[in-house]
Order: sequence, then C-alpha cells, then structure tokens
Amino acid sequence: MLKTEHRTFKPVTSTEGSPSIAIIGCGAITESYYLPALTRYPSVLKNLILVDRNEVRAQELATKFNVKRYLVDYRDVLSEGVDGVIIATPSHLHYPMSMDFLANGVHVLCEKPLAVTADDARKMVEQAQKTGATLSVNHMRRLYASNSKVKELLTKGVLGEPLSIQYFEGENFRWPTVSGFYFNTKISSRGVLLDRGAHVLDLICWWLGEKPKLISSQNDSFGGLEAVAYVKFEHKKCVGEVKLSLLGKFPCVFIVKCEAGTIEGDVFDFKSIVLTTKSGRKKRLKLKPNEKYHEDFGYTMVTNFLDVVSKGEKPLVSGKDVLDSVELIDECYEAASRFNMPWYEIPEIRNGR
Repeated sequence: MLKTEHRTFKPVTSTEGSPSIAIIGCGAITESYYLPALTRYPSVLKNLILVDRNEVRAQELATKFNVKRYLVDYRDVLSEGVDGVIIATPSHLHYPMSMDFLANGVHVLCEKPLAVTADDARKMVEQAQKTGATLSVNHMRRLYASNSKVKELLTKGVLGEPLSIQYFEGENFRWPTVSGFYFNTKISSRGVLLDRGAHVLDLICWWLGEKPKLISSQNDSFGGLEAVAYVKFEHKKCVGEVKLSLLGKFPCVFIVKCEAGTIEGDVFDFKSIVLTTKSGRKKRLKLKPNEKYHEDFGYTMVTNFLDVVSKGEKPLVSGKDVLDSVELIDECYEAASRFNMPWYEIPEIRNGR
C-alpha cells in the first residue's frame, strides 16, 4: 500500500478568474492527495467547497486546510454554479453523482473506478459528450514514469511483440478508509477486482492498446466481496495472468516477456524498470519523473483538471480512455468461479459419523 510523505509546497501564483471547484467526499483520498495539492492554488482554495454527508468530517478538513465553506448535500453544489467537481466518494456513488453534474455541464474529475459497471461508465461518457462537459478519471498509475515507459516500449515494438504479461499485487489492506465502504456488502458485492483491479486491468488494456480476451476468472467469494482474484487473458501472441489479494503479502511486481527481452518492475516503484535482453543481460533503467513522492501525483492530476476546466486542456486520463478496462472487469465478474478451497467444504457425514 502506498505511503504518502507530506511536505510543504510552494504556492502557485494566483490568477484572476480561477475556476470554482467543489470536492464531493471528504475521505482519505481527499485528505491525502486532493487537498494537499490544492494548497498550491490559494486562489482556488479560497472558493473551494467541501461536501460530505458527515458534517463533522467536512468541518474537520475545512479547518485543517483553511477551506471556508462546506456542505452536507452534494445537490446544493449545483446551485452554486461551480465550474468543476472532484468526485471522491465510495464507488457506488460515482455514477449518480457524476451524471448529475455532467447533465448540468459541470466538468468532473472522478476517482477510480469510474463506475461499478461498464453500462454506467458508458452512460457517463455519453452524458459528457452530450453536454460538452469533460469527464476525467484518476487512474494515477497511468502517470507513473515506469508504466509510461512500458507503454512506450510496447507501442514502439522495441523488444518485439509481447508474449506474456504477469502482474502480481498482494498486500494486507491498510488504506486509511474513513467510511469503511470497501467491505460493506450492502453497498456492493465487488471487492479487490473492482478496487485494485481497476488500476491493474486498466494498465493491461493500455499497454496492449485494447481489451484482451478473457480466458478465466476465479476468486474466493462465497457470494460477497472477493478478497483474492486470479484472472487469465490472451491478446494475439500474448498470454497473461493477474493475481490480486487483500489478505496476504507476496511480491508486488509485473513481468512483461517479449520476443527480444523482458521488462520487469515493482508495482509501486514509479522511477525505474529493469530490462533484460535475450542474452540475459540486465539493465536498470532509471527514469526522471516530475513527481518525487507518491502524493505528488495528486498535484499532477489536480493541476491537469484545473487546466481542463479553465483552459480547455485535454484530461490526462478521460472516462473514454478506461472503458475497455471497466468492460473487462465486468466480464471477469460475469465469468467468475470460486477457487477450489477444500478446507472450507463440509465433508459428507456418513453412517452417523
């Protein structure tokens, strides 16, 4: 799990006509990423509106980050005439809230996953196109220099065609969630594949240039949220597997084997990857990202969103960009079967024993 390192940023010079922004949801991502990033924009922070159904929580963050206004109902923001909103609520609220703002021509930056289902995600993209509002999504890992380099190498065919992709991410769940929605089965029956899988399967689709064909999907669910998921896929010559877990630690790595070499990386190391030639020669490729700490990606995403709203810039990652991965996640859940776990099965009792 990522650990943020808080530091003091130098304020960006205020300009006239700064966009008016509201943040919907005052959970951990807002406190750790969005608000620290916005402290660099005093003119935006001055008119920022925080929204959370938990008024105490909204007030706490407003006080901590010197935000003057907070509300408890996101619908009240619609009458404020804001230019853009950041949707940082539990996943099941992304679709209805985003749709309300997009329908009113308000630019939206939505947390991942874009939506719980592919049908909802497509409707969000269509609504944005209809009203002319932009729909950005915070798929932060696309911004990692390491992942961008993998994309570049595969797109240019530097090592030939990819033959296999393995992506493993297993860590005990330690995200400092405020609402606890991740494990609320009354809200959703989707677990690690919707959460971490939203990042991972999006990278797979992005690296390959399109959605791969699903071969199999397995998890540990008995009808509720899954904590472990195993997905197999194929695309042209490439076969791949993704293993995700919230229950136990194993090396968080990706390995991309190509015709003329291999690309390897640590999932959370955004500054380097390792290239291995066919002859076995290894080279660590040290990259030079603009970001020094993980929390800097919050600043990168927020800066882009402000430019999207005020200058008409393109989103770093748009809702349309991630439709393939949302569709693939849907397919994984539809095809899912449970792992063979004999230790959970109740043995048949025969002859009274």
